Amino acid sequence: MARRSEARAKREAGGGYTCPFCCKTVDLRNTHYQCTNPACAKMFLRGLRESGAKSVYMSRNLDEEVDVENTIFLGKDPEGPSPVTTRNHIMRDSSGICDMCKRPAYRRLCPGCHNPIPQGAEEEGSTVFVILGPKGVGKSHYIAVLINELTKSFSPEFGATMSPATDRTTLRYRESYYKRLYEEGRKLDPTASYEQSRDSREPMIYYLRFFGGDSPRVYTLAFFDTAGEDLDSAGRMMNLSLNSFTSMASGIVFLVDPLQIPYINSRIRMDNKPPQGKDVTDILSNISNAIRANRSMSPREPIDIPLAVVLTKSDVLMKAPENEEEANVLFGPGSSIHIDRERGRYDKTNFEQISVEIEEYMRRVASGAFVQMVKEFERHSYFAVSALGSNPTGPVLSRAISPMRVEDPFIWLLNCDAEGSGR
Repeated sequence: MARRSEARAKREAGGGYTCPFCCKTVDLRNTHYQCTNPACAKMFLRGLRESGAKSVYMSRNLDEEVDVENTIFLGKDPEGPSPVTTRNHIMRDSSGICDMCKRPAYRRLCPGCHNPIPQGAEEEGSTVFVILGPKGVGKSHYIAVLINELTKSFSPEFGATMSPATDRTTLRYRESYYKRLYEEGRKLDPTASYEQSRDSREPMIYYLRFFGGDSPRVYTLAFFDTAGEDLDSAGRMMNLSLNSFTSMASGIVFLVDPLQIPYINSRIRMDNKPPQGKDVTDILSNISNAIRANRSMSPREPIDIPLAVVLTKSDVLMKAPENEEEANVLFGPGSSIHIDRERGRYDKTNFEQISVEIEEYMRRVASGAFVQMVKEFERHSYFAVSALGSNPTGPVLSRAISPMRVEDPFIWLLNCDAEGSGR
């Protein structure tokens, strides 16, 4: 518990909370606030109009004020045709008292981007997990299915609730992921580059809350659906500021498409086989180098961010082999992946068995250099998952979505965080 108390003291002293939206450190003694009384924005705007002063906070709608900070965060012009507006009055001071109705305001905002700061930030800070992987790894499908599984299966199993942090997260997941994948049965489009799409820059943020036991806990899950080509070099990551959220992460999920590994790709027999991809060792090295540069770490210093190495599309590795050469890259019936984890708890034995097996598998089919690169991360573990449960042969899913163990990496990361906090 000592580490947790020290972290709490640091936050109460004004530091230690990192906004998962803009990746800036927030002094929790100097946040902005938003009043929930809908009459206050109207009073504020009426006062501006009566004074005759031109203000950047005045919108075309007489009931809504312009949120300048959030508009700029989203890459828009506050005085342009489509700024972000709000019906809830914003106070840009740390008093926590609405200057209109004179009542306390309890909705805190990051002063940099005006996204919400959750209740309990002084106690819990921000625990942010990020998902990374090269182009074509299936990151969008994994994120889409993971969010659905964490909400509908994981949360009831572990006595938790998962909720979106903002309306934008709700709308984006619904329109760009869930509707297309689950309702229309279509594959997701490739993710646009971070420099080309504002959606790639703003994460989908969810709060995962555990209320049972002696120590309730709130986790902030930040889903950055970045394009694989944005990880092609440490320099590119830094130019796009991707190193910021990676370096401040509480855990990293690094996705690897086994079908892109040359050794596997040349031996497995299947329809719709993807081309061989970039060396995963190089991609992970770029991530490692970006973290070290951002934190001013020496090459010999181990990285203390837990790393989950996740083989995606693993369902194709569990089919019956058609020849001896293919058998060398498939998981046989005796694989530990077939053993179900114990429900409702962290099944350490099961996860360790899988990790040992996948590590040896990666040493054989990828390279020993990749395994050594993984060991640069002080805590690491290997997993095998499948988001869709089958390999689509076209843009339309031919089978119902049947995910396999997509939540395992997050169960492990949550346990790492609990151990690291002394709980």
